Amino acid sequence: MIRILLTFIFFSCAVAPSFAVVITFQAKALIDGAQIKLGDLVKFDEQSELVDAMASLPVGKSPAPGEKIFLRSLNIKKYLETNHNLPQNIYWKGSPNVAILRNGVTIGAEKIQSLISGYIEDHQANLPKADIRFIPHSLPIPFKVPVGVLSHEVIPSSPAIIGSSRFSLIFRVDNRVVKNMSVRGKIEALAEVVITAKNLKRGQILSPNHLTSAILNISDLPDADLKADDLIGMKLKKNLRSGTPMKLSYVEPLPVIHRGQKVKIVIKTSSMLISATGIAHNDGQINQVIRVQNLSSHKILFCRVAAPGLVEVML
Repeated sequence: MIRILLTFIFFSCAVAPSFAVVITFQAKALIDGAQIKLGDLVKFDEQSELVDAMASLPVGKSPAPGEKIFLRSLNIKKYLETNHNLPQNIYWKGSPNVAILRNGVTIGAEKIQSLISGYIEDHQANLPKADIRFIPHSLPIPFKVPVGVLSHEVIPSSPAIIGSSRFSLIFRVDNRVVKNMSVRGKIEALAEVVITAKNLKRGQILSPNHLTSAILNISDLPDADLKADDLIGMKLKKNLRSGTPMKLSYVEPLPVIHRGQKVKIVIKTSSMLISATGIAHNDGQINQVIRVQNLSSHKILFCRVAAPGLVEVML
C-alpha cells in the first residue's frame, strides 16, 4: 500500500506544471499616469527581463485625476493574451476585480485666489499706489489636475488690471494644458484720493481749504493719482457736491492773458526774431491759440500763448 502511494505522489509531481511566472492581481491600484499598465495592477513573484517587459504592457486608459474605475482581471488577462505573445506557462491569480484610482493634485479656491493675488503683486510697479485685491463673485469649485510639473498662466480681462471683471487661468502639467477657467469678480483698489471739502460752485478758484482727502476705491476713478497741489489755483467748470472725487475734467487753468490786454507778439524762424505789440481779442491760457490784433498793421493774427503777456505767431 505504501509503495502504491509513493508511486502516485512521484507521478503527480512529475506531471505538475512548472510556471515561468506567477502574476497576482491586486484588489486596489493607485496610479499617476494617463495610461494603465499591467505593472500598476499586479505583483510578480520574480524579477526578470520578462517581468519588466510584461509590467510595461498597457491595459487601458486611466480615469480622470481623482476618479476611480473598476476592471475585471479576466478581461485584462484575455486582452493581453490576444494582443501579445505571452509565455504559455503563466499562472494568473488574485482578485477578480481591480479598483483603480488615479492620483491628482487638488486646486482649490484658496490656491486660485493666491495665484491671482500673486499676479497683481508681480505687476504692482505698473499700478497706482493702492491696496489692490480681486474679489470673486463666488468661490471657484475645486478640481484636480494630473500629477506632474504644474505651471500656470494668469490673464486679466483688462491689460491695465484695474477695472478687470474677470481673471482667466490656464493650468499646464508637463507643458500640456489640462485646465482653462475664468473667475469673475471685481477689482478693489483702496487709495487716498483728493475730494471736495465742501459744496463748490462753477467758476470758483480752488484753494487749499476747498479740498481734502479720503480712502476710496479707485477702480473707476481715471484721475486717482491727482494731488491737491495739481488743482490749487484752477477754476471749476461745474458745481460739485462735498465729498466728490476730483477729476481733471472738472477744472481748467486760469488765463494768463485777458481780452483787451496789450501783449508782445513774436515771430520766430531759424534765422530771425521779429517782435511787435498787439491787443488780445480773447482770454488765453498757456499753449492756447487766441486772436491778437497787431497795433501797427491792424491785422488779426492767430497766436499761441507762450507766457503771461507774450504770444507767438502761428506760422
